[in-house]
Amino acid sequence: MKDLAKELVDRIPALTLTKSVPTALENTYSNLSFMDHTVKDVVADVKPDSQSAIIIASGPSLHLQNPVENILAEQYAGTIVCADGALPYCLRNGLIPDYVVTLDPHPTRIVRWFGDPDLDSAALAQDDYFRRQDLDPHMEEKELERNSELITLLNQTAHGIKCIIATCSSRAVRDRCISSGMQLYWWNPLYDDIDTEDSITRQAYDINHAPCLATGGNTGSSAWVFASVILKKTQIALVGMDFGYAPGTPLNKTQYYKEALDLFGDKIEDAFIDIFNPYTQEHWFTDPTYYWYRQVFLNMIQQTNGTTYNCTQGGTLFGDRLEFKPLLEFLSDQKQ
Repeated sequence: MKDLAKELVDRIPALTLTKSVPTALENTYSNLSFMDHTVKDVVADVKPDSQSAIIIASGPSLHLQNPVENILAEQYAGTIVCADGALPYCLRNGLIPDYVVTLDPHPTRIVRWFGDPDLDSAALAQDDYFRRQDLDPHMEEKELERNSELITLLNQTAHGIKCIIATCSSRAVRDRCISSGMQLYWWNPLYDDIDTEDSITRQAYDINHAPCLATGGNTGSSAWVFASVILKKTQIALVGMDFGYAPGTPLNKTQYYKEALDLFGDKIEDAFIDIFNPYTQEHWFTDPTYYWYRQVFLNMIQQTNGTTYNCTQGGTLFGDRLEFKPLLEFLSDQKQ
């Protein structure tokens, strides 16, 4: 790994806390009066007939592999947990997840995954976030039209989806999820060690006493923690969980390109990390933030007794206790 990239990876935890905590705690106070249910209330409604779950995250392999086609064709009967960024993909392809997990406290961007009723041309002119990167190719064009379509889709299906919503989520996300008709189940992110002096996690817990869950720093990992810890699933498949970028992706289409360019200018290439995937025989690449997410997830997986399968057929995520398996093979195993 290049020295610059390694330095950035080491600094990610501190940078993340510094950037997000003030907004997160402000949102935690704002959401307090809306917390009728927490994730503890989900337990009584867990599907008793299946020990498996599929986590659908929003990495590039989601759109390269189109896993929903196989999930529907094989009539998978287990639990579907999707990250918020994968929700539009699921709905427009005819899959209604059992749960959608949302975490990021950003005040305006995250609500787009649920259909933003306040989106207009002026808002698009101020923020090109969805146009300039590979988050969801379908949403890069005709943004107003496709936002309107997503609003309609979610309103039609929300009664079948439970929203696993972090207490740091923005007012915009909270209000949109409520207006759609989803039932909300709240949880506190584990920002730090709750037993340390001046713990951010302790401050959040003292506000609302909601359960605290590890996040791995991102929504996909949070969905996996929810399935493992709250739903008690012991066979978990991952799709769209890449923590990186597909071969040939232009650097300016990566998620943190603008921030990296501002920091490093013409040395920006040194901030990216090449990772050879031995299962697909491809060279994917990642940035320091996603690399840190990857390392945290691989550490978390060592602490569980269940089995997790990487069924993405791509990405950078592989290591001890993580079995790389085609999705169709996992789906076939669940029928036996």
